[in-house]
Amino acid sequence: MKIALIGLPQVGKKTVFSLLTGVGVDHLLGRATEYHVGAVKVADQRIDKLSALYNPKKTKYAEIECTLAPAPPHEPKPREQWLNKLKDMDAFCHVVRAFEDPAVFHVNGSVDPLRDIEAMNLELAISDLSLIETRLNRIAQDQKRKFEQERADEAALLEKLKPHLETGKSLREYAWHEGEEKRLRSLQFLTVKGIVTALNCGESNFPNPKLVEAAKAILTGPRSEVCELSAKTEAEVAQIENAAERTEFLAALGITEPAIDVLTRFLYKALGYISFFTSGEDEVRAWTIRHGATSVDAAHAIHSDLARGFIRAEVMKYGDLIGAAAGLPVETSAKVWHAAEVKLKETGKLYVKGKEYIVEDGDIINIRHSS
Repeated sequence: MKIALIGLPQVGKKTVFSLLTGVGVDHLLGRATEYHVGAVKVADQRIDKLSALYNPKKTKYAEIECTLAPAPPHEPKPREQWLNKLKDMDAFCHVVRAFEDPAVFHVNGSVDPLRDIEAMNLELAISDLSLIETRLNRIAQDQKRKFEQERADEAALLEKLKPHLETGKSLREYAWHEGEEKRLRSLQFLTVKGIVTALNCGESNFPNPKLVEAAKAILTGPRSEVCELSAKTEAEVAQIENAAERTEFLAALGITEPAIDVLTRFLYKALGYISFFTSGEDEVRAWTIRHGATSVDAAHAIHSDLARGFIRAEVMKYGDLIGAAAGLPVETSAKVWHAAEVKLKETGKLYVKGKEYIVEDGDIINIRHSS
């Protein structure tokens, strides 16, 4: 799961990258043309609550690999290389400047986040159009030597994509028929990938719901999210070591949750992934699978042996378990989680599922398997 952090110069990418990965900003200074990689822990309050319930020896969150990409180069060849590097990514986080600061120059002369969003959309769409033209030319040459129906079908599909992109729409918005997107997956189109637009506001204009809505009107289609944050404020909050003081500081600003946590969840969603959980006294853990995956896929995510010897999946719904635990009397023994699980079993909310079960986000799963 690889996310690329992209955007123009001086928009706050380094600060956002540091907030997401924990890599110090000082480490990134003076290295504007380099690519930097870090791990992003996906904030999930469900894991927090399960960990509080089970009190495990270890708690493990889902993680995303994040690459801080340099600003798009101006020269054609380096720019082409920059775009090709993005093809290796699974989704993008586009950091857009929405703060005013006379001490920080803007490469386009003025702060206009909607203009910058549209410019990046156009950049990615032009790259896809260029790829289609190159591919069509190659197919045409190959067909002269030896006609193949499969290549003819591919060319016909590519010809349908061209006018869609030329209208300014992304391939995320294209009405794909069954198997079409998979057929072209090797081409690694950029506008088919998920994208999260992070509007980096200033302290004086955060929150900015009107700007968020205007950005959403531009960024339509699936796997497209808009998040606003004030990276400067978030960086100040991150410096507060005491958790209680950090919460108090946020509350004073009217913020119930750090925006960077919201951003990590949006990134996860843009990738097309969901989480299921395993829970116990040894470990509470979030596991990552694609939306639409089966219980066998979930078993394989844990260990291939579980998939091979799969018998059944015992499934609890996160909300059911937390609700059962909250409804227990105060005098319940220390192992509240055990009493809550028993309660779910007694009320028919511990579900037994077979191989074809489609896992839902937040399922708590125990795989039964043959050794």
